[in-house]
Amino acid sequence: MVKYFKIIVVGGLCASLVFNYVLFTKLDDIDNKMNNLSNYQQQVVNTVNAQVSQINNTINQIKEDQSWLSEINVETTMDDVDKSKAMVNFEWQVKELQNDSDVLFNYKKNEEKEYDSIKALNMGNGFFRVVMPIEVTLEPVWNSYIFDRGSHSNQEPVRVVEGSKESYERLNQLSFYYYISVSHDNMIKSAEINTVRIEDMGARYYGYLEVRTDIDKNNNYNISLTSGKMYDNSIFLKEVNLEKFRNGQLVETEKIEERSIAYEGGMPAREDINEFYKQTSEEKLDYSSLVLKVIYSDGSVFEREIYSE
Repeated sequence: MVKYFKIIVVGGLCASLVFNYVLFTKLDDIDNKMNNLSNYQQQVVNTVNAQVSQINNTINQIKEDQSWLSEINVETTMDDVDKSKAMVNFEWQVKELQNDSDVLFNYKKNEEKEYDSIKALNMGNGFFRVVMPIEVTLEPVWNSYIFDRGSHSNQEPVRVVEGSKESYERLNQLSFYYYISVSHDNMIKSAEINTVRIEDMGARYYGYLEVRTDIDKNNNYNISLTSGKMYDNSIFLKEVNLEKFRNGQLVETEKIEERSIAYEGGMPAREDINEFYKQTSEEKLDYSSLVLKVIYSDGSVFEREIYSE
């Protein structure tokens, strides 16, 4: 009886081993098939992506080949003699140009309704150019904030000093729409309307000024001014004076000293940033207005009211 029982147990174990072997073999085969399927799917995705990219490149090339007008290059340069004037240069190429065609540059400022037209200068080989003189005001970009700790406890500025509207309107005057048109016999072909905003030329020379006026609960105050460059040039902020007015009369002029600034850890700050700082003192802010007068290394002087009652 025991003998038969052993035979049954051994037989069951052998059958179990065979079954497990077959099962593991099939699982391994399924795993290989899944890996092969995953690799195939990845190959299909890569192939589709490559084909889509090729199609897009072909479409872009066809559009470029079929376009009758090249990209319009815009560059602004200052007048060498008069810094209140600048020239905006537009250059482009007209493809398949007829010999007796008229090429016009059409433009209007934002506030204008009608387009003016300028006949483009033919530079040969289908290249044309238009130079537009503009009036510019060279001054730094001012950003001024007032923090009143006496009536507010948050870290947000209580008031942003007015002045941005004037800058915005000036920039708008240097923004306009334009398009190129070509006429031949009785046929007129016009390109799409583009928009250009001439850069703030003052920022190119004098960068930006960020002014912060802090007023504490005792009505004492301090002022910090940070000057930074937006373009690489040799002009830098040399001197800052604070003019104090009471009822429209100048009471005192105080020179604000420059201080060295460093990043956390003692590392020196960037060379294109300067900071001028007026320490908090027992002096009360009992003036009707405060004006900052800044002097740059080229002798240019600018003023801006940073506080008024």
